[in-house]
Amino acid sequence: MTFAVTPLSDAMGARVTGLDLSKPISKDMFEQVLAAWYEHLVLVFTDQNITNEQHINFSSRFGPPEIHPEDKYLLDDHPEILLLTNRKDQKGDYISLKDGGSVWHSDLSYMDHPSRCSLLYGIEVPPDGGDTEWINMYKAYETLPKETKKRIANLNAAHQFDNRLNPRLERPKDASEVAGAGSIWSPLTDDVKARTPDAIHPIVRTHPDTGRKALFINRRFTIKVDGMDPDEGENLLLDLISHAENPDFSYRHTWAKGELVLWDNRCTMHIARGGVPEGQIRTMQRVTITGDRPY
Repeated sequence: MTFAVTPLSDAMGARVTGLDLSKPISKDMFEQVLAAWYEHLVLVFTDQNITNEQHINFSSRFGPPEIHPEDKYLLDDHPEILLLTNRKDQKGDYISLKDGGSVWHSDLSYMDHPSRCSLLYGIEVPPDGGDTEWINMYKAYETLPKETKKRIANLNAAHQFDNRLNPRLERPKDASEVAGAGSIWSPLTDDVKARTPDAIHPIVRTHPDTGRKALFINRRFTIKVDGMDPDEGENLLLDLISHAENPDFSYRHTWAKGELVLWDNRCTMHIARGGVPEGQIRTMQRVTITGDRPY
């Protein structure tokens, strides 16, 4: 089995063709996948037709799957898989997170061991909307002024799952967007809160596999600079976040059914661009792999 890797943009991303993820992949072949992933950060595997078990099995080649702390959105028979869909039940309630990726973030950065990578599989793709966009956080760091690099070299920041504790996020004015299931603004249970205390991570992390430095902050989960005056820290974070959210550092992907996209949470952040019209369905399933404590 051979496959081809085609870059998708100057900033990041590549399309992988000729690789069937429903079949066993040799160690040598997987090493080639790893090399392409380390180079391009985001890999789009086209024309896949995989079962839940095959999705989990391929994902597990990258490490142990993470069980998401918000367990009400996991598949009952496969808790390694997080369901992301805008489908509703008979009562008209969303059956999963409809807005889970609607703010720039890195998956599970609020955990003590943030995610190594995520693997998202497109099951139902709408004709309109539903794009995903990634930012290359290597480039975000490398293009900072030297003085800024010196200032942040030894700083840490706190990451928090509860959006209500983030000073820069504005809650929806429509109460129906906050209450009940299906929203990132739904109140967290005491059990979920207990599993997601603040995590303190370096603002600049070193990638354990490539040795490159990347900014490790994001608009959604990074809430303050540890040990810094709140206003000073927030101004610093906003400057860094605004710098990182530069279209020149990004790749925006328009999905096709049967694509599986792999990305590196250690050196990227991403956002779900939404825009799916009422009546069109977008269904994705994600496996997330546990990573190391950042340094």
